[in-house]
Amino acid sequence: MLKKSLIGAALATTLIATGASATPFTRTSLTSEGLVPAGVTEVGGIVIDMIGTNGNRVVSQLSASSLYVGFAVSNPQTIGTQTGFTAAVVSMLGGGLSEFALRLSLLDGDTSAGDFDDGDNTLEVDGVSIGNFSAVLTDDTDATGLVSNGMILGFDDDNDGVLTGVNTGWFYTTDAGALASIFAALVDEILVIALNDTDSGDNFYDFTQGVDGGLIDVGTGPTVTPPGGTQVPEPGTLALFGLGLAGLGFARRRKAVA
Repeated sequence: MLKKSLIGAALATTLIATGASATPFTRTSLTSEGLVPAGVTEVGGIVIDMIGTNGNRVVSQLSASSLYVGFAVSNPQTIGTQTGFTAAVVSMLGGGLSEFALRLSLLDGDTSAGDFDDGDNTLEVDGVSIGNFSAVLTDDTDATGLVSNGMILGFDDDNDGVLTGVNTGWFYTTDAGALASIFAALVDEILVIALNDTDSGDNFYDFTQGVDGGLIDVGTGPTVTPPGGTQVPEPGTLALFGLGLAGLGFARRRKAVA
């Protein structure tokens, strides 16, 4: 399965990598198209990467400043809403989705091994579950995304004394039912991203972190590219992005020794 092979390769690379320099992990989607378009920030915000049944790719980014911060006041708790999925954009997906990936950054997520929300939180897209926060491989970076502290599973406790940065990771699914439901949800031209916590109200979430200074307002509407190619124009959207492919690189997590 594509997801398992990609995660396996990621973990294998993590084991042999050294040093604390940043890696291309945060900008390399788990979809078959890999590297996200130029203009997507290293970390921060929410990046949505959809591959249509015809191979066309639609990528968008919600700005970090537009996302949720605070204790959950509802369950599921809306993190952010991506607009711009017009009929023109959706028509370029070939009538359905073959892959869906979503990247988010979170400060103090408390969902890594041993944290109090370990295994409790799932990510939903228009009510469709696409993964557990504790099962996502994340890079712990500084606010720029250019300095990596290492890789872990989950979005860890910012006060654990080991890692103190922002965790950024990719959720991914090829489940046919989930993809069909997400595609059907595009009829209203928006996607609602939410967090479902089995014991809601016990955690403070900050999804606004992860980009430096003035970059917090960086966001892009949906843009379309053909398979492995250059973005094709579609009415009323942003300027073209250039795409490339890059291999995954990872830095091994260094745990503090008591």
